[in-house]
Amino acid sequence: MAATVPALLRQAHRLRKHLRELQSEIDLGPRVSKAQQSHLTAEEAVHKSAYDLAAKLKMKIRDEEGTLKQINVQLAKYEKQLNEAGSPKEYEGKQSEIRQAKEKIDLTEEAILTSMEELENRTAALPADDTRWADSQSQFQQQQVDAKERLERILEDQTLAKDELAKVDAQLPADAKGQYERLIARYGPDGLAGVHGRSCQQCRTAITEQQKAELINGKFICCPNCGRGLYAAD
Repeated sequence: MAATVPALLRQAHRLRKHLRELQSEIDLGPRVSKAQQSHLTAEEAVHKSAYDLAAKLKMKIRDEEGTLKQINVQLAKYEKQLNEAGSPKEYEGKQSEIRQAKEKIDLTEEAILTSMEELENRTAALPADDTRWADSQSQFQQQQVDAKERLERILEDQTLAKDELAKVDAQLPADAKGQYERLIARYGPDGLAGVHGRSCQQCRTAITEQQKAELINGKFICCPNCGRGLYAAD
């Protein structure tokens, strides 16, 4: 026995909604991939910054040690000049310069120790940074594999659903097909709607008892309010 028009509409509605969901998943794929790539790029930047910081600390220590060497040379010069001072005023001036140089030495040595401690801590953390970066790369690669496999399954499902829909559409009688195609062209999958009781599930408007009876008997009925093609959903 051939399926009635409402029964075919029910199948067509299910398949068209399913195809819409599949297409949404396909369309979402590139956005998800882009987000995953952005996350990987951010992780790469974090990894690189960890090594950049260590390199900057090493350079900072070299600069501070160079500064310390210069101050020590200057201090030796001041101490020599102190012994050669020709007046109390000159002697006092050299003592002041010596005190300032020694204060700079203390501050520079303290800065070097602080930088060395920071470098030691940063170096100790590098293995963990390497592990995190390796994990991020591995995760991204697995995500790419999973996404490819998922897309293949979706495309296969999409092909099957399209073939099934084509068979359903082909069974529609000529006098119903024109109206059906106009509804689909205008509303997409939402051109069809189920009826629960007497209520259209698209606009929640009730159809008449006569319309419900005609629907049950296999007639192509459209909602008098929203115009959707109806089928019995219960």
